[in-house]
Amino acid sequence: MAHCRFIDFDITIHGQQTPYLVHAVYRQHMATGSLAADSTQPEWTAYLDHLDQARGGVGRHVLEEMGGLLYAHLFRDQVRDLWVRARTELDHAADLDHAADGVCIRLMAEPPAVAALPWEVMFDPEQNLAFAGSIQTPFVRVEKLLRHVGHVRPLATRLPLRLLIAAPEDPTGQIDGKAEVARLSAALGALAGSAVTLSVLDGRFNIVELRQAIAQEQPDILHLVTHGQPDGLLLWQHDAPVIVPASSLRVALEGAYSIKLVVLNACATGQGALGRRLASIGAQLLQTGAPAVIAMQYDIEENVASNFAQFFYEALLGGHCPGAVHRAVSVARSNLYALDPDSIGYGTPVLWLNAADGAIFEMEDQLMSPFLLRRPLPPSNEPDIKPLQRQRQQFEEWCASVIDLGVAPLPVALRAVQRPLQDALQEIDDLLVQLRRLDLEPVSNPVFKQYEEKLALIIAKQNTVNRLAAIIRDQQERPH
Repeated sequence: MAHCRFIDFDITIHGQQTPYLVHAVYRQHMATGSLAADSTQPEWTAYLDHLDQARGGVGRHVLEEMGGLLYAHLFRDQVRDLWVRARTELDHAADLDHAADGVCIRLMAEPPAVAALPWEVMFDPEQNLAFAGSIQTPFVRVEKLLRHVGHVRPLATRLPLRLLIAAPEDPTGQIDGKAEVARLSAALGALAGSAVTLSVLDGRFNIVELRQAIAQEQPDILHLVTHGQPDGLLLWQHDAPVIVPASSLRVALEGAYSIKLVVLNACATGQGALGRRLASIGAQLLQTGAPAVIAMQYDIEENVASNFAQFFYEALLGGHCPGAVHRAVSVARSNLYALDPDSIGYGTPVLWLNAADGAIFEMEDQLMSPFLLRRPLPPSNEPDIKPLQRQRQQFEEWCASVIDLGVAPLPVALRAVQRPLQDALQEIDDLLVQLRRLDLEPVSNPVFKQYEEKLALIIAKQNTVNRLAAIIRDQQERPH
């Protein structure tokens, strides 16, 4: 995206019990550590119960206490050193033309008990800084294990964005769907019709009618405004309100290849279960191939949810980095924090981003104003393969940064680690060669599909390579 650049700080947490293994990657540097906290511990069980019972008004000191503990548990030893380096480079580069707009923290927490912690409220007590309050540190969650999330569609699309707002009638009268639609329309302002087209599904509709509306409108973004709970959303059936389970919502989105982003403006739709991976509705929608999902991990007041949606779309379409989903979520969180740091509202939205880049669209390089967006391109039957080619180039750069570890002379104790690393790197190299061959072929839907599938295979192997490389580097750096 023009004028915007984010450096990834990838954190992977895995293991069966405490202490969990933490693996961090920033630029070409890696660090390992451990995490001794999860949501089954009495301290965190009490905190999470308090969040559920407080219904928003938790209190700034309690939130900072929780956020400070999360920060201390995660950013320690090597991982803390790597994070300090990332922040220092970001601060020192602030006056340079090539400065990054921020460091994007990408968290992949494999253990369900770790994923259930309120990571979005992390707080740095030394800097007296809530991560959610800073737009320089977007925080996203990632799910990229192939056995849980297979093929992921590219996030990038072309303007105008097609936005479908689904706002079922609220039998409790607490949610004013029409007012929410009007507020979102006002947030889009003059961009409606040129940069974004808006369609609305309201009234007493059921899951099949939602599916039919998706098929008819082919939206890039599906925005649902309703009541939610960890295992379902409120819709209608036979003129009666019903809770539609996540499995039914997944069926409605299966094959909806146009959808790049799902926004669940509904309570508890981002709240998982301790014993099961991807238990929340939001996380399960990733399994439909959607590259980005926003959901709420706690109960959220209607005015806070409405404010979040307004801030998000204003930043997405007319902010400093138009098109950057992670930046737009960060701006919305920051605004909520500024309005009410005593409320958990700013830490309630969760963004899962299974895309290498957070840009859902890009600006023309020659356009200077963030409000002057690219004009819609003429219809074409050819898919846009350029975002996939950029992703392939990123993988080539990453692969070059770890290739030396596969051939380096190592002690006998490390050769058992080096062999699977060599095998994984060879498989990735073979896939990259195949992708470069596809670049020589005319763009077509079959070629596009092959490109996506091979990139998905690389993504599945990337975590293994990073983990093995971190083990080798960690041993090399230790004094003998």
